[in-house]
Amino acid sequence: MTDSQVVNITQFSKSYPVARIIVNTATLLTLVLFFVSLISPLFTLEKFYFFANTVSLFSALWSLIGKGHLFLFLIIFVFSILFPILKLSVILYLWNSHAGATVQRLLKLIHQFGKWSMLDVFVVALMVVSIKLDAVAEMQIHYGLYLFLTSVILSIIISAISTRFLKNHIKFNS
Repeated sequence: MTDSQVVNITQFSKSYPVARIIVNTATLLTLVLFFVSLISPLFTLEKFYFFANTVSLFSALWSLIGKGHLFLFLIIFVFSILFPILKLSVILYLWNSHAGATVQRLLKLIHQFGKWSMLDVFVVALMVVSIKLDAVAEMQIHYGLYLFLTSVILSIIISAISTRFLKNHIKFNS
C-alpha cells in the first residue's frame, strides 16, 4: 500500500465516497432485512395435522418470557437482536465518523462482535425449540428465516470488509 492510499481519518469520507455509499447502502439494507425478519414468520410447527403454530423471532421470545424462561430469553435477545443492531450501527458510525481515536476502539469492538455471530446463536435457539417439540411435530420453513439468514450473512460480510478496508486505508494519529 502506498502513502497515497492511506488518508487521515478526517479526510476518509471525502477520499472514498463510492465505498462509503456502497457500505452505507448495504448496511441499511441489512438492517431493513433484519427488522423485517424479526416480525416475519420463521416456521410453522404442525402437530397431528390439526394443530399448527407459526413462529416469528419476536413471538418465540414472548413465548419464552410467558413460560418463565427469562435466562434463555435474555441470551437469545442479547446475541440475536441486540448485538447485531449494535454491530451494524457501529459500522454505520465508522464509515461516517471523523473521530480517529474512537474509530480505532470501535474497529476492535466490531472484531469482538464478529466472534458472537447471530447465526450461531440462532441455530442454537432453533435446536432448543425443536428439542422441546414432541416427536410427532413437523416444521415448515417460511420466508422470515431466509430474511434473517440473509441479514446475518450480509452483516458478517459487511463487518469483515469494513474492518479490513478501514484498517488498511486510514492513518491514525497515535
